[in-house]
Amino acid sequence: MIDRCKANLSYANVMATFAVFVALGGSSYAAITLPRNSVGDKQIRTAAVRSSEVRDRSLGVRDLSLDARKSLRGLAGPAGPVGAQGPAGPGAAKFFAVVAPSGTFTRGNATSGGKAGGFGTYLVSFPSPVSACAFSATLATTEGAPAPAGRVTVADSGSGGVAVQTYDAAGTAADLGFHLIVAC
Repeated sequence: MIDRCKANLSYANVMATFAVFVALGGSSYAAITLPRNSVGDKQIRTAAVRSSEVRDRSLGVRDLSLDARKSLRGLAGPAGPVGAQGPAGPGAAKFFAVVAPSGTFTRGNATSGGKAGGFGTYLVSFPSPVSACAFSATLATTEGAPAPAGRVTVADSGSGGVAVQTYDAAGTAADLGFHLIVAC
């Protein structure tokens, strides 16, 4: 068997086998080292790929240029008919009060209230129940000067009003002015 191989082994056969090995070795190396989908729009000449050469459903919107995406949108169609007016919803009652440190109202639509006991304790009443409403208060002055440092808390008083408690910067109850908003 070896004698028969030696008889057919010529320089040309050896070089041809070596050339095939080198050529396929380079292709194998390229196939392993190139990243997947490494050919993109920068590697393809303009108009090199025609629509007849693209398989159905192989391109998505992300594969199209921005100009091509814009051209896919048509003109807006005519407006449809106007529907009937729906029933009116419940009204939104909004109340507010600006209260001075002494407990007097400066402005707002509260019906009564003011100081309700100890330092920084106030009770503000409104013309309709507010127990299902949201309350928000912030420390403020009535004359537009900067607000003093501190904090304010609000709660439903249970009697149709809002209980407000003000504290100075140290956390001690103190008589401070505030603005109160009630949204229903």
